[in-house]
Amino acid sequence: MNFPGFEKADFSLFSIPDFPGRMGAIRGTLRPKLIALGEDLNDRIAAVTGIPSFPHVAQHMRRRVNPPVETWVAFCRDRKGYKRWTHYRVAVSEPGVRVTVFVEDDADDKARFGARLAEDPAGIRQALGAKAPLLWYTLDGDRPVPQAEVTDGALGKLGASLARLKTSKFQAGTPLPHEEALRLGPERFVEWALEQVQTLKPLYLAGAADLDK
Repeated sequence: MNFPGFEKADFSLFSIPDFPGRMGAIRGTLRPKLIALGEDLNDRIAAVTGIPSFPHVAQHMRRRVNPPVETWVAFCRDRKGYKRWTHYRVAVSEPGVRVTVFVEDDADDKARFGARLAEDPAGIRQALGAKAPLLWYTLDGDRPVPQAEVTDGALGKLGASLARLKTSKFQAGTPLPHEEALRLGPERFVEWALEQVQTLKPLYLAGAADLDK
């Protein structure tokens, strides 16, 4: 186990108002923990999905003025980078942690992911399970939609939009308040993260799996 667990400061640092201060705290204290978390999770994610996986910790290199409101370690099938592909994120922000499946607006996978969501929304929703504790962050504007409220029609419409629109992105996953993340400790947190990876597997495979072969 490389991951040492989270501390209160890992979440409170996002209240630092200035860019240099917040970025310095992220790089100095939180980024090393995300690197360690990536090392602990990566092979186990590959085992869950059946797809090679590589960890990538966010650099925020394009930011110059506005400090990030969250940072993350991402997992995808490309050693060189993650933004072009469907990927898992374990993201940390002031409210807590969330494990999501994320597809960027300009990702190479996006059209295929959207098409699969549009073609079989019922199958994907059923594979996730009606009681899955996940939120759909990009299904209804800025309002996270609980899994229990999601309909096949809404998923089909979302898939068609993702396949058609270049400016749309996708994110769905499970949040964990920072109080709970602190209470779990490092080993149990890793197990919790893997449980979410398993739950989200149908969404990840919709974009990452080459089902056409």
